[in-house]
Amino acid sequence: MAMVTAMAARVRKKKIGTRMPALLGALGALCCGAPPAQGGTWEITPSIAVSETATDNVALSATQKQSDLITDLAPGLRIVGRGDRVKLNFDYQLHNFVYAQDSSRNNTQNALNAFGSLEAIDNWLFIDASGVITQQSISAFNGSSPANSSINSNSTEASNFRISPYIRGSFGDFANYQLRYAKSSSNAKSNAVANAENDEWSANLRGTTGLAALSWSLDGSSQSVAYGNGRTTEADRLRGVLTYQFDPQFRMSLIGGRESNDYLSLEKESKTTHGWGLEWMPSERTQVSYTKEKRFFGDAQSLSLSHRTARTIWRYSDSKDVSVLPNQLATVGMGSMYDLFYGIFAPQLAPQFPNDPIGLSNAIMQLMRANGIPLNQQVVGGFLTTRVSIQRRKELSLALVGVRNTVTFAATQSDSEGLGTGLSGVSDDFSLTPNIRQRGVSANWSHQLSGLSTLTATFSRQVSTGVGAFSLNTTQNLVLVNFSTQLAAKTRALLGVRHTNVDGTTNYRENAVIVTLSHQF
Repeated sequence: MAMVTAMAARVRKKKIGTRMPALLGALGALCCGAPPAQGGTWEITPSIAVSETATDNVALSATQKQSDLITDLAPGLRIVGRGDRVKLNFDYQLHNFVYAQDSSRNNTQNALNAFGSLEAIDNWLFIDASGVITQQSISAFNGSSPANSSINSNSTEASNFRISPYIRGSFGDFANYQLRYAKSSSNAKSNAVANAENDEWSANLRGTTGLAALSWSLDGSSQSVAYGNGRTTEADRLRGVLTYQFDPQFRMSLIGGRESNDYLSLEKESKTTHGWGLEWMPSERTQVSYTKEKRFFGDAQSLSLSHRTARTIWRYSDSKDVSVLPNQLATVGMGSMYDLFYGIFAPQLAPQFPNDPIGLSNAIMQLMRANGIPLNQQVVGGFLTTRVSIQRRKELSLALVGVRNTVTFAATQSDSEGLGTGLSGVSDDFSLTPNIRQRGVSANWSHQLSGLSTLTATFSRQVSTGVGAFSLNTTQNLVLVNFSTQLAAKTRALLGVRHTNVDGTTNYRENAVIVTLSHQF
C-alpha cells in the first residue's frame, strides 16, 4: 500500500477551502428540498485551452487527403467539493473547432464527466446524479478518430445523464437494506444510434444467521429501456446468495434465482438461474474473485485477479454478461486513458476513499494530470449499438511506477454477439455480422524530465473482425508523443506529434502536429 499512498501524496494539490452555503443550499433545493450543507472544502478551477493542430488528412480520406490547420478554443470548469452532505466532482470543457481551409466544418463539442451525491435525510435518504458526454465510434469497422478535431462520419457525440435516489438502513440486527430507483437518458447525435430512456428499480437485503461464518443476501431488480423508435425492452431478476466464510482469507457462495426478459422475443421469457462464487485474499497485495452463473443466454462469469509489488500493479479480468446501451454510455468514453488508469489504480486507492467514488475518481485524475496524460485520449476504442448483446471481455493491465517514470500496458479482447432482431429503422454492425471480435493492445510511457516538464509516448493497436463475415476486418495503429512543460504556476504548454494508420474495411493515413497552451484561473 506504500506505493499507492506515495503516488496519491505526490499528486495531491493544495485545495482552496471556502464556505459556500449559497451554492450548497442551491444544490440542496435542487435535490428534493434538502437542507443546505453548512460548509466544506471546495476547489473551483476555471480554465482555458487553445490548441493548434496541423494535419495532412483532416477528413481521414484514403484517396483525397486534405491538409488543414485546426484551432480548438476550449474553456472549461472543474469543481471538486466536499460539503457536510454534498459531494461533487464536475469536469467540463466546451471545444470550439475552427478549420482554416473550410469554415463549413466549424463545430462545437462537449466533454463532461460529472458525479455528485447528496445526503438528503441524515443516514437514510441519498441522491446520486451523474453526467457523461464523450465522442464515440459508431462502427467497429470504420476507424476511430485519432482526435476529436478530425472530420469523421463514424464519430458522434453521445451523452448519458442519470439520477438515482435511494434509501438504506437496517431492520435491527436482522438485516441491512437498500432500495434504489435510477432514471437515465442516453442520447447520440447520430441517427445510426437510437436514443434510450432507462428506468430501473433495485432492492437489496443482507443479513447474518445463527452461524457466525454464514451470511445471506437477496437482490431484486426491474429494468425498462425505451428506445427512441418505440421499442421497449424489459428485464426482471431475483437473486439469492448464501456465503460461508471459511477463514479471513477465503469464502465461497451459492447463488440461486430467477429472471425474465424480452430480449429474444416480443414476450417475456422466464428462466431459473444458479451458480457459485469464491473470493480469496492470500495477502493484502493479492486478491482473487470468481463468479459463475447459468443464465438465460448460457454461462455468465466474472473473474478478477490483482496483485501488486513495491513498484508494479498487475490486473486481469474476464467477464461475460448482457450489455445494453445505457450501460455503454455510463462511463467516460470507451477505452480512454482514464478508463485504463481507473481499472489499474482504483482497486489499490479505494481503501483510502471508503464509500467515496468521487474522491477516488479525483485522485486518479490528479495522478494522470501530474504525469501529463490526457484523460479522454482513446487507447482501445469500442462501438455503439442499441441492440442488446452478450459481451465476453478479457483485460490484462500492468503498471510500473518509478520515481520519474510511469509505464502502463493493457491488452483487451471483446467478443460481442447481438441478441434478437435489430431496432426498426436503425442499422448497426450486428446487421452485417452476428459476432464482432475486437482485440487491442496499448502501451504508455510517462517520464518526468524535471519538476516542470513531462515526456509521454503512447502506442495502441486494435483489430476489429466480423466473425463469419470475412470482408469486415479493420486494423488501426496510433502513435502519439507529447512534451508538456509548466510555463508558470497555472500555465502549461504541450507539443505533440501523432501518426494514425488504418487498414481494412476503411483505409487512411494521418499525421499531425499539435501545440496546446492551457491556463487555470
